Amino acid sequence: MWVTLALASGIYFSFPVFFVALLEEFGWPRGATAAAFSISSIVQGTLSPVVGILVDRVGPRRVMLGGACALGGACVLASRIDSLWSLYLVTGVLAAAGVCAVSWIPSGALIARWFTERRGSMMGLAFSGMGAGVLVIGPLSQWLIIGYGWRAAYLVIGVGTLVVLLPLVWLGVREAPVAAAPGRSDVSRPGPGIVSTGREVGEALRTRAFWALFFAYLCTPLAVFSVVTHQVAFAVDHGFPRLFAAGIFGLTGLLSIVGRIVFGVAADQIGRATSATISYACTAVGTLCLLGLEVGPHAAALYAYAFFFGLGFGARGPIITAMASQLFPGRRFGAIYGMLSVGNGIGGGIAPWFGGAVHDLTGSYRIAFLIAVGFCVLGALCFGLARPRRRSL
Repeated sequence: MWVTLALASGIYFSFPVFFVALLEEFGWPRGATAAAFSISSIVQGTLSPVVGILVDRVGPRRVMLGGACALGGACVLASRIDSLWSLYLVTGVLAAAGVCAVSWIPSGALIARWFTERRGSMMGLAFSGMGAGVLVIGPLSQWLIIGYGWRAAYLVIGVGTLVVLLPLVWLGVREAPVAAAPGRSDVSRPGPGIVSTGREVGEALRTRAFWALFFAYLCTPLAVFSVVTHQVAFAVDHGFPRLFAAGIFGLTGLLSIVGRIVFGVAADQIGRATSATISYACTAVGTLCLLGLEVGPHAAALYAYAFFFGLGFGARGPIITAMASQLFPGRRFGAIYGMLSVGNGIGGGIAPWFGGAVHDLTGSYRIAFLIAVGFCVLGALCFGLARPRRRSL
């Protein structure tokens, strides 16, 4: 799962690197080009409940095999993009379907079923692969683009995805024999807001905790994606070389590996809402460091951005998954988790386009980045509302 998440996430978040190359070749507006990333998030959010239901019914391995084929094929087709509509169709729809089917939903469901103890730690460890993917594939994509062009880069990544993912999923993914019950470290006894039977999606939808997690998932990409999508373009606009900017992007992936593991362990030790709040603080500080390039284009600001933003980058996903598996255990967890992921798709659908549109209108990302910081605060509040309530003895 670690390698699978690394490849899927690395390809998904390599768009900011290709974004700059597409702008230079076609001269499209930034908002319209970034809309491909927005469409991708919307498609993933729309398909998430479907993927979750399929995971529950046919098993994660079959779903992930289909996703690997779709993702690799989409990257190969992306090498032939020649218009905005083809970018939207290939990157925004087909690749998004592949990422959704091969990535965090089936992986989260598998981990929730296999591990009954210390789920936050296990989620963080597995999801740290996503940071490794960003670390490797972002700079690799930029190196290929500089040396061979963006079309060849997409082709190499697509073929490599098919060669690696298909046998990896076929041989490495095992089905969980039974749905895991909540572990002792998750909750001592069922309390208010915890769906103990896990049998009905409708029961979960009637809880405050579900909607609190839903809006936490909504706020997270609103706090992150407007920055991630445009970070390379922002650095290049301020005079930094493209390969260096892509390297900073890769460095955020390296720190993301650390952050996902650290905040996953912290979620089990100090509480998931508290851990998520600290991770949001890191994201906010990192965004402000990046915005500091408008005051003075110094490399130190980019390194500070990579450190703080990287630590928080992706840390909320494992925490949300662990909280959801605690609150809604059972065989229908895949469907419930898919419904939660709709919030992530909505937020991710708005943020990339919004950042580009703000730049097209104002010539700056300042407003978009400051609004992203505001969503860090809102997301932390949502995690607090999702905290399971315990009965007094």
